[in-house]
Amino acid sequence: MLRSLVAADTKAKVYVFPFDKASELALSKLHFDFVQIVTLEEFESIELLKVKEERSKGEYCWTCTPWIIKYSIEKYKLDHCTYVDADLFFYSNPEVLFGELKNSSVLITEHRYSPEYDQTETAGKYCVQFVFFRNDANGKKVLDWWADRCLEWCYARFEDGKFGDQKYLDHWTSQFEGVHVLKHLGGGVAPWNIQQYDLVNVENNKIQLSDIISKEKFPLVFYHFHDVKMVVKELRFYSEFYQIHESFYDSIYKKYSSALDSNLEFLEENSIGSEKVPPILLDLSKTLNYYKAIKLGFLTETVLFIAKNGNINFQNELKYNFPISKKMKKFRIEIHLGGFNSPKDMVSGITIVPARGTALEMNIVTLRVSGLDSDSNRYDILLQHKQLKKMITGNWQKRNGNTFCFYSSNGFFSIPLNFKTLDTIELVGDWRFIDPIESALEISKLSLTKRILKKLGY
Repeated sequence: MLRSLVAADTKAKVYVFPFDKASELALSKLHFDFVQIVTLEEFESIELLKVKEERSKGEYCWTCTPWIIKYSIEKYKLDHCTYVDADLFFYSNPEVLFGELKNSSVLITEHRYSPEYDQTETAGKYCVQFVFFRNDANGKKVLDWWADRCLEWCYARFEDGKFGDQKYLDHWTSQFEGVHVLKHLGGGVAPWNIQQYDLVNVENNKIQLSDIISKEKFPLVFYHFHDVKMVVKELRFYSEFYQIHESFYDSIYKKYSSALDSNLEFLEENSIGSEKVPPILLDLSKTLNYYKAIKLGFLTETVLFIAKNGNINFQNELKYNFPISKKMKKFRIEIHLGGFNSPKDMVSGITIVPARGTALEMNIVTLRVSGLDSDSNRYDILLQHKQLKKMITGNWQKRNGNTFCFYSSNGFFSIPLNFKTLDTIELVGDWRFIDPIESALEISKLSLTKRILKKLGY
């Protein structure tokens, strides 16, 4: 976001508020002359620290949104200040957006939801992604009101017409003077509204879109890269919720991908890093469209459930992927949970639904778990072949030791545990994809006796 902004607008000055030490250190090593780093020690007030402990990390960041704008304006005596989300990417100069302001003091952007994704009632009409405030009477009045409301209540849930810091914006245009709603369609294109546009052309790194209904053409100013995930330097551009046309993956997302690849190389070369993403993928299809990868058989989705207090309905879900392979291929999954569970809950088991929707053969070699036991003692246990053979239960069609065959593509296996917190899970083994013909033949061989023995765990 920072590099794309200064490339589009060389006059940009950005105040960055890193909310952890790793980000602060990484930013300081970048030496961006257009960036002013503001540490938490400088920024956090007594009032903010009072609510910090009662809110999640994300909720606290939302709580601070109006306060960082307020701090920047007052500390640095700014004429105006615009809050910008970190997951935006600028394709052209945002100066054209400010041209709409004229005598207005506040600029807000609508979600412009596509009808099939309309979340106005719960998430709000406006998106806190690009919010401008002028340092004048009208601007300060709105900003002060917003800051006070977020201090009172700012949570990641819909309650009494509120949601985070965002639903507060719903009535600003009627509640306050000088609030302008952005009209330029190029500001605020996102996964929840991209369905309304067509790609016109890509020229000199500039992208032009058009509204499908009105046929209005416009340059893309910034895109909100919500739901883009990165695992072991690989980008996952799919969305589990929004349908995005392939032409946008090949243009908008492709440029973002190239920029991130370049940035990652730079960070690596200069030994700059921040919070690490758990390496839960061994490989990833090169396609940008995740669903297309699964549909074409390049990629499988495996789900790991961590049960709490023995309640099958009370569990956390983690997803990871394997590339398709018809030969036995080694896998190693290492997931860092950082003390999973609250004090009142106990981890009671791990359930794995491997490569769901796919017939497969899987051999479990070792399982390592670490964390705290019921007496809060540190543990690090490596479960090997014999222990696992006794512990594993589940639903499969054929078993030989710790090698399981799931011909009907809806199997799972579970491993009971009894721990207070879970820090790390490491699962090592081999697996292969079983094609439909082999699967059908093997199912036909399963006699009634074998099926009964299978039910008994043999």
